[in-house]
Amino acid sequence: MWIAVTGNIGSGKSTLARMLEQRGAQRVDADVLSRQTVEESVPLRREFAEAFGADILNEDGQLNRRELAIRALANRSGRQRIESIVRPHLEPVLLAHLSGAESAASDMGGVVVLDAPLVFEWGIEGWFERVFLVVADPVTATKRITESRQMSFAEIHQRQAAQLSATEHSTDRSTVCETVDNNGSLNDLRTMADEIWSTLVSPRTAG
Repeated sequence: MWIAVTGNIGSGKSTLARMLEQRGAQRVDADVLSRQTVEESVPLRREFAEAFGADILNEDGQLNRRELAIRALANRSGRQRIESIVRPHLEPVLLAHLSGAESAASDMGGVVVLDAPLVFEWGIEGWFERVFLVVADPVTATKRITESRQMSFAEIHQRQAAQLSATEHSTDRSTVCETVDNNGSLNDLRTMADEIWSTLVSPRTAG
């Protein structure tokens, strides 16, 4: 079974995905694969430079990810542009890793979870039997980001403004999108992870 956990910055989506991994799922981290894809692809870095300026590349030719984020994620048009550049390179990599994880998951409950921020934006929700959208209010999300990342409030608010809202994420997708309210404590999320995991493995156990 392939599932996806998605959500905006500071929502706690990766925390939930890791909790499911601890319970037996095979986790595929889209952010890690995205970074690896960019680092290994000279043509992709060249596309970024052409779209957002040659100075987003460091002296060694590698991408200055923070500078790219400042320029590309300042608004939705920039986000859409970066997605259109990355997706053709990243999509086959994601599929390969999901398929590989599926083989490894056969003895561990058979669950593969993609941890990814842009499942709906990429239009790949149809790959998955279930998609969990983790949501948190802006104040809670901002607090989490300031505690875990070196980002200014201006950068955080830019990122938040450029992302789809929870309503936009779920519009017309109610058949596949299950919302996880993560405005509570870490223990609350652990409880929800237990509940989600039981619904993922129970049908297979019963079969």
